[in-house]
Amino acid sequence: MSSRAKKKNRNATGEKALSVTPPVPAKKSKTKRIVCISALVTAGLLIFALLADLILAWSLVHTWITPEKNGWTQAPTEVGIWHETFELDTVNGKVYGWVMAAQQPVDEDAEEWLPPEEYSDKTVVFASNYDNTRELLDLGGVDYFVDFCKEGYNVVTFDWTGSGLSEGDQNAFLLDKTKELRTVVNYALEKTDADFLAVQGIGFGCYPAAQITAEMAEVDALILDSCYDRFSDVLFGRFDAWAGAWDLAPIRATAEWLFPLMTDADPDECSLSRWISRMQGKYIFFIQGESDELFGVQPAKDLAALAALNSANRVTSWLLPNVGHLRARTYDTETYFAKISAFLTQARTEPQT
Repeated sequence: MSSRAKKKNRNATGEKALSVTPPVPAKKSKTKRIVCISALVTAGLLIFALLADLILAWSLVHTWITPEKNGWTQAPTEVGIWHETFELDTVNGKVYGWVMAAQQPVDEDAEEWLPPEEYSDKTVVFASNYDNTRELLDLGGVDYFVDFCKEGYNVVTFDWTGSGLSEGDQNAFLLDKTKELRTVVNYALEKTDADFLAVQGIGFGCYPAAQITAEMAEVDALILDSCYDRFSDVLFGRFDAWAGAWDLAPIRATAEWLFPLMTDADPDECSLSRWISRMQGKYIFFIQGESDELFGVQPAKDLAALAALNSANRVTSWLLPNVGHLRARTYDTETYFAKISAFLTQARTEPQT
C-alpha cells in the first residue's frame, strides 16, 4: 500500500492527526519580558524605599534618644560657691552631681564667700533639660546658683544618666528618668535634713519633676520653666523641628512606630496633665514664654488651670510676651529670680489649708 493510501486509511479510521502550536509572535514575547522586568524593578524600588524609610526613621530616633554627652564647663567654685561632689547608684547607672550649702558672699560682687557652717533647712533640687548638664546652661550656668545660696537655699543639681559625666547613653527625652530623680531627692533630704524642699524642672526636665512632685509628699513646691503637656504633641506634632530635611509623612509614621520600641516609653501615655491632676496641697509655679517656639504657651495655661481645680494647690503663673523657649531668665535675670524667691517664700510661710 502506498503512503498516500495509508494516510487516507488512518484518517478514515478516526485516528487524530498531530497538532502543531503556532509559534508565539516575537512582539508578544518581548512585551511579556518588559512587564516582568517592570514588576521586578517596581518591587525593588518599593523595598528600597521601605528600607530607606526605616533606616532614616531609626537614625532620627537614635539621634534623639542618645544626644551627644558634654561635660560641664564651669564648677561652682568659679563663682566662689563652696560645694561637694556626689555620686549615686540608680536603676539606670551612676549619676554624678553637686550639692551646695546655703552661704553668703563676703562682698556684694560675690567674689569671695564665707564657708558654710551647716546646711539650711530649705533645699532646691534641679531637674535639667534633656541634653543639658548639672551646670544648667539653659539658665545661664552656675551663676544661677548664686541667688539661691545667698537666699539661704541649699542647691542640689546632677547629670541625668546619658548626659554630662553620668553613666549610660539612653535618654528618651527624660520620660524614663523619674526613678533617678527620686534617688537624688532622697539624697538631698538626707544630706541637708531639709524641712522644705522644692524641685525646678527645666524644659524636658519638667516631666520627671512633675511626676516626682505628684508621687512624693516630701516635695513641697514645683517650678516648671518651659513645660509641655502631651509628649506626642511635642515630638510628632512638631516633627519639623526634630526631623529637619526629613520632615516627610512616611518617615514620621515610621518614627512614631519605632519610638516606643526603642525607648520603652509610649508618647501617647506621657503627659504632665496626668501628674498635675494628682497633686494636692502643692505649690506650683509656671514660667513660660508666650513665643515659645518648641512647646507653645497653651500647655502651661491648661496645666495651671488643671492644677487650680484642686483648691488645696496654690498655683502661680508668669507668662512673658515675646519671649521664646527657655529664655525667661536671660530676658530678665533679676525679675526671674525675684519671682521665684517670692513664690518659694510663700510656699514656705503660708499656712496650709
